[in-house]
Amino acid sequence: MKSIVQKIKAFHKRWDISSNTAYKDEFLKFKTRVLNIFRDVDMHVSKEGITQFCQILGIVEEWQELGSVRFSRNILNALIMENDEKKFYFLLQVISYLPIVEDHGQYGISEPYNRQLLFKGLVEVIELSRVNLAIAFHGKEVILYPAGEKRLDEELVDEVLGFLQGACQKHFTEALKFYEAKQPHKSSESLRRTLEEFLRVKLKNQQGLDKNILELQKKLKVRDADASIRNVIFQVFSYLDKYFNENSKHHDGLIREAENEYLIYQVGLLMRYIHKTL
Repeated sequence: MKSIVQKIKAFHKRWDISSNTAYKDEFLKFKTRVLNIFRDVDMHVSKEGITQFCQILGIVEEWQELGSVRFSRNILNALIMENDEKKFYFLLQVISYLPIVEDHGQYGISEPYNRQLLFKGLVEVIELSRVNLAIAFHGKEVILYPAGEKRLDEELVDEVLGFLQGACQKHFTEALKFYEAKQPHKSSESLRRTLEEFLRVKLKNQQGLDKNILELQKKLKVRDADASIRNVIFQVFSYLDKYFNENSKHHDGLIREAENEYLIYQVGLLMRYIHKTL
């Protein structure tokens, strides 16, 4: 699909075709594409998963009967009925939490179906659509978040998720989830803990963020990192530590969505530099 998307873009450029479609219409196209690939999703979620889905949404669990067969359309109907963009993305995130029953497509009776194929289809739909949605994977976990600048997301979110491990990976993943859920204080605090755990790993100690900011300077100096860059890194870390202490550590500051997004990119940039340097 990615190569097809690139060919379509090349065609539009060749013919100087620009889209005048309203964003609302672009979202409706995206929704239709999602419905195409999620049309059988209820069939591949366990009964417990269907119940969990309905409980999370606070909707009545309904089952239909065809002869002796009971089947659900709870998930598909929720997707069909939801026209609010952010709530629709939330439904997709909830579906990613559910147990998907694999079908290996034996004897040609059915098509293969599993979590990987389902969300590979979602990746292709996102690539084909012009909506403010990006997707990242952390093991089997799916993370949906606002697209932002695609290049920045690739370098400062996807790549960082790739090299983080243990507690710092867990906290960075949580920061993205809280950002998506519009919980900036929790996202900011997860970012603080991400940096704290990341420096502990890199500096091989269990000190707090404030002390390891000083330790980092010593380590960068030993590695002959440029003095001006070291000074910038020190200042940024110091300001971030002060910001976290005043705004997110005790949940008593005003953190807007724009600040939350900036913090994610800034923390990603710092860790990417340190990862490449130490």
